[in-house]
Amino acid sequence: MDDMLKRIFDELALLRERMATKDDIAAMDKRIEHIEQTMATKDDIASIEQRMATKDDIAAMDKRIEHIEQTMATKDDIAAMDKRIEHIEQTMATKDDIASIEQRMATKDDIISIEQRMATKDDVADIPLIKQAVLETLEAVNEISTIKQNLAEMSQKLDDVIATQARHELAIQSLALRSLVHENEIRALKAR
Repeated sequence: MDDMLKRIFDELALLRERMATKDDIAAMDKRIEHIEQTMATKDDIASIEQRMATKDDIAAMDKRIEHIEQTMATKDDIAAMDKRIEHIEQTMATKDDIASIEQRMATKDDIISIEQRMATKDDVADIPLIKQAVLETLEAVNEISTIKQNLAEMSQKLDDVIATQARHELAIQSLALRSLVHENEIRALKAR
């Protein structure tokens, strides 16, 4: 019986150790109160469900995204467009070019003056000769780029010749100096 009594006391002691105290219950009550304050209510969940996308909304969005993917530009498209833009930038007229053209353009007064000085029917009789002169001038203008290129090449060759002459001149001066030194040495030897 002593054993039995000892076992009962041991179990009571164990229960006391494991049993929740008032402080434990108060702490648990605070945790439950915090959960109640922060947890979502049925109304909160209903509000979220109303604002949430449906399968139909997602399917429609998926179709829109698919359409965008089919019609949007690829990196290759953008690179090609960039090359085209770069070409346009290189070949288009600048503001300075336009200003230069505007400065060279005829004014209304210039046009009136030209109209007053325009050719008559008698003057028109010379048109075949004028055409011939224009064609010859056009040929000459077309040859200008070739002439410019030839001139640039000749200029380069001339620069090369000048540089070579400068080197030769230095060599000749050096040889002349040596010749003078040798003449002086020969004279000195003869004088001894």
